[in-house]
Amino acid sequence: MPRHSPARRSPVTTAVAVSSAVIALAATLLAGLGEPAGGERPPPVRSGATGADDRLLHDAEQRLLRDCMRRHGFTYEVFPLPEDTEATAFVYVLDDAERARRHGYGSDLRRQREARAASDPNRAYFAALPADRKAAALAAANGASPDGPTVTLPGGGTVRRSDRGCVAEAQRGLYGDLTAWFRASTRVGALAQIRRGRVVADPRYVRRLVPWRDCMRRAGQAFATPAAARAAALSPVRPLSADREVALAMTEVRCAGESGLARTARDLDAHHGGHLAREYRADVEARERLRSAALPRARRILGEDSQA
Repeated sequence: MPRHSPARRSPVTTAVAVSSAVIALAATLLAGLGEPAGGERPPPVRSGATGADDRLLHDAEQRLLRDCMRRHGFTYEVFPLPEDTEATAFVYVLDDAERARRHGYGSDLRRQREARAASDPNRAYFAALPADRKAAALAAANGASPDGPTVTLPGGGTVRRSDRGCVAEAQRGLYGDLTAWFRASTRVGALAQIRRGRVVADPRYVRRLVPWRDCMRRAGQAFATPAAARAAALSPVRPLSADREVALAMTEVRCAGESGLARTARDLDAHHGGHLAREYRADVEARERLRSAALPRARRILGEDSQA
């Protein structure tokens, strides 16, 4: 991922992922929303189901990145776009009985993801480089400094990225206008976390927590929020056994339905999502326009690569 520098940070910041590239070669800006009303923290961000267009654009960007890094004298291996796994297992409250029965809160999926990360050839390659070559690899991937376009985030704060290096070159080659893509994708990407923050702070969600808590308490599970239950289930200090994790997850699913919290969360997610889409319509439309224009380029890039 490209290296981002916060030029100014407000109390409301967001996780921004502009590209899925260079996991081992770059740092990612990670930030969270402030504590919303009701003491409930926003749930983890998920981007939604991975579609064919997402994979096509990802793969094309990876090819461009690989070729650029090679020209700079470094090895970079293309990696596939991960399927949705743990990220989609928890939004506001667990309500998928089949998924809860198979994965609980997703500790098994988390271990699989960590195993894949540990075996990442790019990470191993970068770790084996001497210090001066590591610095050169980072500069090749991200540019020598983060000087470049700056974007003001919805809700406040700014993020700046480099317009140099192989990540920028790959995105420029795919999307054409790097600054426009950075602005649109960053601002639209920020909306997911803002939407979730608004949902869990909404009085209608907070009210539905009361019967949810009562249901959980009657089952012997005294948690204030679904986020607290999830944190306990996935605690690295006192992890639950697989059976206990699944049992807790199934209890939460039942209580989500009986309390009405699941339906309320879905309704509020659609409500706040629609409001944000209208509020930031220009960004949403710009992102989709740039993605649509990039698809034919992505097909050409991958076609040329398959013939190489």
